Amino acid sequence: MKRFISPCLALASVSIACVVAGASRPLYGGTLRVEVDAALRTIDPIAPSSEGGEAAARARVSSLAFETLTAVEPDGLRPLLATSWESEGGGLRWRFHLRGGVRLHDGSPIQPWQVAASLRASGPWKAAAEGDTIAIDTDMPIADLPWALADPRHAIVIRGSGGTLAGTGPFRFERLEGTRMSFRAHDAYWRARPFVDALQVDTGRAVPSQLTDIEAGRIDIVTIRPTDVPRLARRGLRVEASRPLELVALVFEPHRATDGMLIWRRTLASAFDRDAMCSVLLQGYGVPARTVSPAWLSGYAPFVALANRPTLSRSAVAALPVEDRDVTLRVDAADTLSQSIAERIAADGREAGFAVKVQAPVGLAPRSDVRLMRIALTSTTPDRVFAHASSLLATRGWPTIAAPEDATLPAVYRAEQSLLDRLIVVPVVHVPALVGLGERIGFSTVPAIRPLGGWNLADVFLRGGTP
Repeated sequence: MKRFISPCLALASVSIACVVAGASRPLYGGTLRVEVDAALRTIDPIAPSSEGGEAAARARVSSLAFETLTAVEPDGLRPLLATSWESEGGGLRWRFHLRGGVRLHDGSPIQPWQVAASLRASGPWKAAAEGDTIAIDTDMPIADLPWALADPRHAIVIRGSGGTLAGTGPFRFERLEGTRMSFRAHDAYWRARPFVDALQVDTGRAVPSQLTDIEAGRIDIVTIRPTDVPRLARRGLRVEASRPLELVALVFEPHRATDGMLIWRRTLASAFDRDAMCSVLLQGYGVPARTVSPAWLSGYAPFVALANRPTLSRSAVAALPVEDRDVTLRVDAADTLSQSIAERIAADGREAGFAVKVQAPVGLAPRSDVRLMRIALTSTTPDRVFAHASSLLATRGWPTIAAPEDATLPAVYRAEQSLLDRLIVVPVVHVPALVGLGERIGFSTVPAIRPLGGWNLADVFLRGGTP
C-alpha cells in the first residue's frame, strides 16, 4: 500500500491535497468506477480505430497503463520515460536517454531493447538500444520527433506471448470482459502508487445511462456533454473540464462547395451566433471557433480575416430559388450534442431567410447540403492539428487544403486562411472534454482530467477508502 517514494514527497502531496476548503485526508483503497461512451475493443494504442471518438477514448484509457517517452503540457514539452534527447543530421537521427528506476507491471526493470522494440512497432523508423539510450533513425528528417513521440500511439508497450500487454503506467491492465476493462494499481510505479487499489472502466455506455448511474451512486466518473452540466449541478455533483480540444464544424457537400455558391455559403455561415451558443447552449463550456486550431494553441485566431465579406440580405435570400432557400443539415443520429448545436444553427438560419431542416438519419436518406461534424483534435501543435483535420476531411471525400510542409506558425496561419476563405469548412465552436465526478470522489487540487484531455486517475481517492 506504500504510495510515496520519499518522506518529503509524502508530506508535500498530503499538504497539497488538503489545501481545498473542506478537503479530507487522502485515503487508500477501493475500486474506482469509470464509464465512457465509446466502445473499446482493445487497449493497445496502435490498434486501428473506427472513428475519432473511439481513438480519443482509447488514448485516455491506454495512457493509464502505457507511458510515452515525452509528454505535452499546456506550457510545452516535458520528459516522461525519457529524461533528455538530442538530434543529429538535421533530425535524421535522435537519441533519447531513458529514465532509471522504472519498472514494468510485473515488477521487472524495463530494458532499453524492450523500449526500442515497442517504438519500431508504432512508427515508420528504425529504433535500437545503445546502452541506456534509444537511437531512432528516420528516412526523412523529423525536426519535432520528441513532440511526435508524445502521441499515445507511441506509448511503450511490451507485447508478450498470448497477446499480453505490459507497461509502466500507474495502473496494470488485467482483463477485458465484454465491455468492462479491469486494472490494478501498479505498486512499483516510478512516480507514486495510485491511491485506489483497482480501476474498473465500462465502455460503450450511452451518456444518458452514465448520468443515471452517477446520480444513483453506482459509478464515480462519467464522460458528459456541456448540455448535461445543469443536471449534475442540480444534484450537487462536480464537473471538470479540459481545455477546448474538439472542433465542431460545418462542412458543405460538393454540390454546395462550388465557387458560384461562395456568397450563399458565407450568408448561411454568418447567420448563427457562436457566442450565444457557447454561453447558453453549452453552459459556458465551449468557445467560438474561428479557426481549426483552438485559439489557446495557435494564437493566430484573432488575426484570421472572416468579417467584412459580402453576404446576401434577407430579401435577397427570399428571392432565391426554392432549392437554394431549402437547406438540409445532417448530423449523426447518435450524437445528441451535435443535434442540439444543429437545431440552434437551423433556428438562426431561418431568421436569415433560409428554410433549414436538421436531418439525423439512421440509414439511407436524401442528399444533404451541409453536415455538422465533430473532429477530435488529438495533436499537440498547430501544424499537427491542421494536418490531422485536413487528412480526416480528405479521407471522407471533401476537398480541403493540404497541410503545409513548412510547420512554422506563419505557414500554418496562411493555410488556415486559405481553407476558411473557401468556406467549405466553417468552424463553429471548440468544446472541451468533460467528466462528472460522483459523491465518493475526494476533493483534491489535482483534477481528474488534465488540461489536454488525458486522465489523471492515479491521484484520485475515494472518501472512506475501501467501499
